[in-house]
Amino acid sequence: MKHQTTLQLPVELTFEVLPEEVVQGAVLPEDLFITKVSLLVVGPGGKPRQVDITNTLSEAEMLLLEDDIMENYKG
Repeated sequence: MKHQTTLQLPVELTFEVLPEEVVQGAVLPEDLFITKVSLLVVGPGGKPRQVDITNTLSEAEMLLLEDDIMENYKG
C-alpha cells in the first residue's frame, strides 16, 4: 500500500546575489539565484549526510523560495 502526503522539512538554501545592473539605460534591481537546496538525512548507520534536492523542485517552488529569501535577506 502507498499513501502520498506532504511534509515540511528543514532545508539549507545556497544562493548567489546578483548585483544591480544597468541594461540599455534601464536599471535592473539586485536579484538572487538559488544554486542548491540541501536536505540533511540520516543513513541506516546513523551517519548524517547532505542530499541535493534542487532538481526535485519546480520553477514555481524555486521562485517562491527566492522571494522568501529576498524578503528576509540583509546583505
